[in-house]
Amino acid sequence: MATTSRGWVVLGAGGHARSVVDVLERAGQSVVAVSGLTGGQPWHVDVLADDTEALALAERDGLHTCVAVGANAARARLVADLLARGLSAPPVVASTATVSPRSRLGAGTVVLEHAHVGPAADLGDAVIVNTAAVVEHDCVVGVGVHVAPGAVLLGAASVGDATLVGSGARVLPGVGVGARVTIGSGAVVTSPVSDGQTVVGVPATRRGGSA
Repeated sequence: MATTSRGWVVLGAGGHARSVVDVLERAGQSVVAVSGLTGGQPWHVDVLADDTEALALAERDGLHTCVAVGANAARARLVADLLARGLSAPPVVASTATVSPRSRLGAGTVVLEHAHVGPAADLGDAVIVNTAAVVEHDCVVGVGVHVAPGAVLLGAASVGDATLVGSGARVLPGVGVGARVTIGSGAVVTSPVSDGQTVVGVPATRRGGSA
């Protein structure tokens, strides 16, 4: 992530927002404010009451924006709204992450510490590749997907919009996962998963029945 003189507004003020702000600041970026409800320790930057105020600030001062909320569908909607308004929502990549220059990161995508995105991987808008997660070569990742800490998408796997790949889960090479799927923590997905399913276990099976 190239250093820029433009500051940032982060939409969100929870735990994921803390991780995003940390990545930006350690890359030499200036975070002007976060927005939303807070919890835990106090913030060291301004906290705005809501996203409307944050968007107005970004528009007025020409700031970059990042949506740092965990809910997949909500994050995707917010990033789409930013783009529709003509606001800047570039990808955010931690300095310890490795991202192939032959991959594509969509607007508002975040790649956190020690994560990896391989060559020819195609990530949609509003994706989270969380701490130490791996998206290998030739993977296709839809809009609003969350690849949770330690999860791995192996070569040429595909994941549909708004899917959660739980912590430590694996999707084996070439396997297709639909949209709005929940893959449980530690699951190993060995066969295709249809839209809207929840799968758990090793090998992953549909909760309440076979996948």
